[in-house]
Amino acid sequence: MSSSPSESPVEVLAPAECWKYLQSSYIGRLAVINGAVPEIFPVNFMVVDETVVFRTAPGTKLRSLLRGTAVAFEVDGLNPYGTEVWSVVVKGEPGPFEGDPASLQEGGPDREPWQSGLKEHLVQIRPADISGRRFAVSPRTRWWPPQDFSADWL
Repeated sequence: MSSSPSESPVEVLAPAECWKYLQSSYIGRLAVINGAVPEIFPVNFMVVDETVVFRTAPGTKLRSLLRGTAVAFEVDGLNPYGTEVWSVVVKGEPGPFEGDPASLQEGGPDREPWQSGLKEHLVQIRPADISGRRFAVSPRTRWWPPQDFSADWL
């Protein structure tokens, strides 16, 4: 990206603001290393005592998490008017959830996994680092080239 004077400044978020945004969300992306290959998975999550908690089933994601290597977790969103966006990244170590599983029921129905199936493994990410940023959105015409819906294109 260029750094022209007309671009909006990026605001670096304090950790407390990052946690506020994480608590307002329930879908994020988990990045793990599977062997030598990076993998990214969408997950439904909750924040519990400044840890990220989610359920998972056996498979690639769980095998990667059980290796104990550091992971990254990213959540982003926008304000109700679509004029400002934010992004938060948590980097840390995954492990079994150490809290009371019954306490997770208070999270509400939106915290249910999107994909059906038994997800009996509760995982938490203890953050080693949390960072975030927020900035105003440029008009859409600056994001993508104009769309051509002419008959020749179809």
